[in-house]
Amino acid sequence: MKETADHTQRSKRMVKLLLQGLFALILLVVLFQFVSLSDVTHALLLARPEYIAGATVLMIFNIGFQVLKWRYFVRLVDPAATNLETAASLLFGITLGSITPGQIGEFGGRALHHSAISAGTIIGLTLVDKVQMLCIMGIAGVISLVILFPCGAMVGTIISVVATLLFLLVFFRLNTLRRVVSRFKFGLLERPAIQDFLSAVSIFTLRDLLASFALSTGFYGIVYLQMYLLLNAFSLVHPGDAFLGFAAMMFLKSLLPISLGDLGIREAGSVYFYAVRGIANTTALNASLLLFVINILLPSLIGLIFIPRPRSNA
Repeated sequence: MKETADHTQRSKRMVKLLLQGLFALILLVVLFQFVSLSDVTHALLLARPEYIAGATVLMIFNIGFQVLKWRYFVRLVDPAATNLETAASLLFGITLGSITPGQIGEFGGRALHHSAISAGTIIGLTLVDKVQMLCIMGIAGVISLVILFPCGAMVGTIISVVATLLFLLVFFRLNTLRRVVSRFKFGLLERPAIQDFLSAVSIFTLRDLLASFALSTGFYGIVYLQMYLLLNAFSLVHPGDAFLGFAAMMFLKSLLPISLGDLGIREAGSVYFYAVRGIANTTALNASLLLFVINILLPSLIGLIFIPRPRSNA
């Protein structure tokens, strides 16, 4: 009976995965109805390779910031965790995340490489990491949207300030959630995932949060710089315009984690938001596709090296 239930569960997961992959493919097909494939190919052939090479080299710093942040998190729980262990955990997490919507597979991927820490704690720390990055993307994203779609100086300023304060409040006051939630007895709040998250939140001091904020901002800045270089590989784009489209796109894909590796959402967002700034669709599409290859596809291939070996029962 149990085997039948497990088989049914695996079948459901597989169908869901296939549907999400199909959704990403459909998004790209629809996108190419508005952008000529021949124009995209022609732009790729004429691209300046030194800019693409520069963005690729920055992948090292991109991963480096992520490893540093994850090592900082893990060592709050297990000071004996090695650099190799944390790097392997992060990279294998990226591998599993690349084939799941919203990179949710990253939770399990990270947990498999930390035998001295419970899986629940690792999942909680990973969720804290994701929430913090959402806050960083939210601050930049809301401000960029207000500039891309003006709603008046006064209203725009109020929206930007309020959104910034709210995201900063979430980032730096997550530890108050545990005290607030403990007063309620809703069934949803009793779920293991929620409890793991709340337990992980409680270990962070203000100093830890400041360090995490710096590392998160550094990572975000590296990804922006990569996008800026990739855009300029195809046409000249002002740093301000590059940031506005990038920030809006990153915020959009964080709010819509519905395709594998965010494929399709990232590209559609880039084409749409950069078009508002008068940047060619082919430039935006090529840059976002290359960003996916450099920051998701290549690290996920590297992460295959760190597939955990089955543990012996002997």
